[in-house]
Amino acid sequence: MDFSVNLHSDPDLSSQDAGTLASREMAPELESTDSSDGDDENHKDVDFDGEVDATFRRAVDEGIDEENVILEVNSLKLAYNVEHTDCAGALFYAMMKLALSVPHSAQIELLEKAKEVIEHWKSLLKHYMRTIDEEVEVILKFEEMCLDLESTTEFSPLFTRILVFLYDQEILSEDAIIAWAKEKEGADESDRVLLRQAESFIQWLEEAEVEE
Repeated sequence: MDFSVNLHSDPDLSSQDAGTLASREMAPELESTDSSDGDDENHKDVDFDGEVDATFRRAVDEGIDEENVILEVNSLKLAYNVEHTDCAGALFYAMMKLALSVPHSAQIELLEKAKEVIEHWKSLLKHYMRTIDEEVEVILKFEEMCLDLESTTEFSPLFTRILVFLYDQEILSEDAIIAWAKEKEGADESDRVLLRQAESFIQWLEEAEVEE
């Protein structure tokens, strides 16, 4: 049984400027900037993500094999004293940044490039996604990217479509997606924007789980 998302009949994806829909959807999020005393931890996360992004981009540009990328990411993990889950999130972030860096004039083009990058590098990503917690971390990282008004919000309208693709590629399990959805149940309304977008997919997964 497959869950289908209508990609090509959506005028927002086929003809709209790549960013218009995202900025319209995410406008209410502008007020939700929160700075706290956890700045050092946040800086460490940002630095780690940046280092993994640079490592991944170098691997793409120079044709470095997957095993060496894993060695480099593992070295960064030790240097920054982060968890395995952080590696999964940072690698997915790097993959999506790569897709975003390719020139595109419409959402459908960005979607196709993202799918191409994910499919090509999925074995590397899955190396760091061996538990549900690591899968959930990837969803949370993607959610964070979609809500980032400064740089990666273009992914916002594509959230559900990419979530479905990750599921179809057996990168994300239904248990992880449902766990993420349950984690969001008690969140503020402003933090449930993407959960609402993925509502029909979540419902389909839950119904499929009951049938089994």
